[in-house]
Amino acid sequence: MPKKLWFAEQQQIKGNFMKLILILSISLAPIVFCSCSWSSKNGWSWSDSDSVKREKEQNRKIRRKTDRILEVGRINDRGEARRQAKGEVFEEEFFRSLNP
Repeated sequence: MPKKLWFAEQQQIKGNFMKLILILSISLAPIVFCSCSWSSKNGWSWSDSDSVKREKEQNRKIRRKTDRILEVGRINDRGEARRQAKGEVFEEEFFRSLNP
């Protein structure tokens, strides 16, 4: 096979490959960008499932209750206050589930 012909075939293959990459990029871009629900300083957050939303809400409640315990001065150690807050949040959710 002459060298010019081989080079032309390689260029054609390279051109077809670049077209394929371009088409894939264009078709995958909307999927990637539509899956993101919001961005923050920590980066992109993918759409959350219900369990992740519940866990985030529970962590928010624990954080608020921990801050409140420290603010009132009931406990001075942040770790101990967090353990206490976890227990209280669990109790509240447990009793709320029994009496809706």
